[in-house]
Amino acid sequence: MEFFLANVIFVFSQLKLLAAILAIATAVYLFYKTKRVYLVDFMCYSAPDAYRAPTSTFVEHIERLDKFNSETIEFQTKVLKRSGLGSKSYFPAGIHLYPTDQTLNSAVQVEMVLFSVAQELLSRHKIDPKSIDILITNCSVICPAPSFASKIVNKFGLRSNIKSFNISGMGCSAGLLSVSLAEDLLKVHENSLALILSMESVYSNIYNGKVKSMLLANCLFRMGGAAVLLSNRKRDKRVAKYELKHLVRSYTGAKDSYYKCVIQEPGKDGFTGVNLSKSLKQVAGEALRVNMATLAVLVLPYSEQVKYVLAIVWKKIWPPAKKRGPYIPNFKKAFEHFCIHSGGKSVIETVKEKLKLREKDIEASRMTLHKFGNTSSASIWYSLCYLEAKGRVKKGDRVWQLSFGSGLKCNSAVWKCIKHLDHESSNVWSDWIHRYAVEVPDIMDH
Repeated sequence: MEFFLANVIFVFSQLKLLAAILAIATAVYLFYKTKRVYLVDFMCYSAPDAYRAPTSTFVEHIERLDKFNSETIEFQTKVLKRSGLGSKSYFPAGIHLYPTDQTLNSAVQVEMVLFSVAQELLSRHKIDPKSIDILITNCSVICPAPSFASKIVNKFGLRSNIKSFNISGMGCSAGLLSVSLAEDLLKVHENSLALILSMESVYSNIYNGKVKSMLLANCLFRMGGAAVLLSNRKRDKRVAKYELKHLVRSYTGAKDSYYKCVIQEPGKDGFTGVNLSKSLKQVAGEALRVNMATLAVLVLPYSEQVKYVLAIVWKKIWPPAKKRGPYIPNFKKAFEHFCIHSGGKSVIETVKEKLKLREKDIEASRMTLHKFGNTSSASIWYSLCYLEAKGRVKKGDRVWQLSFGSGLKCNSAVWKCIKHLDHESSNVWSDWIHRYAVEVPDIMDH
């Protein structure tokens, strides 16, 4: 009997060992089988100097247009001076004209931005356009027919079986939304290249009425765009700059207050514009909290996760703790760099406050707003360009890109630098980086 029991115990021990080996083998297989997404490179659009729009030029222009009264001119002037924008951001050609050209013919000239950044990115890496397998374009407030994706296919002669997508109406967070779509597609289609083109039509954002909350967009949005090349090909790991580690999307639009805080609509005066609610700062902070709760579990070290969970439990069992506000994990332990959407000073300040960041952590976003203004879905790429031009991104560093968009959406992307970057390589900041950082008056947008 003892001999039988010993054999049974031995068999069970062997089965446990075999199960453990199988579990480890399965984990290893899944780890290597999982397709990784690499960021090969990205480019940001640099507009011609003729399109520069300093505050003085902007004010003189709106005074001559006879579309605004003295009160709305004074309001826009005040907002510009407090906005955090410098004198070197850009407006498209149609807005420089007198009178302005806001026709569809003028608006679709934004293809100049997309063609330029796409050509520069493909040329730098000597990529045949026909090797692109996935194409995603995003522009929120204008959707011409044929679409911008179709224009790119036609311009560069892309393959007839390319998987192309054109995203509209998704606001300033559409850049990371496009990355999310590309990631899903790259998980399915092996050995593929994905090209993402992000921009906004500033022509269509110009509001000619008198509602102050809709005039804010005139002062903040500027011309810009970005091209991003993603790959799941193993051979591209050698040349890629970053690897995508996590992407978290949060959508709070089920509540009316969130849905309506950034909305394109006709004003009481009949003019259509983008209405930026006074509650935007508060709503953005809440959307960030929702997104952060999911991201924290993925990126924070266990010590911070334990503190975070204990803080939540403590608030539930001890009511006085609720008065202290939520516990904010130390995300500086998870990331070396932060690229916050440069939607406006209030947005950047809100994130700084909620995450308890240092001034250096938000420098790239502040300087992007100062130099280029709110370039919508492309702004986080201008911020990453800034960090690269400053030589701050090292191999192994982790970058958190954070964007907000109408709806209201809050999206996060986590990248890990996987190569030694050539900081002498030219990008959109190369001619200006020696002048930055600059002091920006600490005054809120509104």
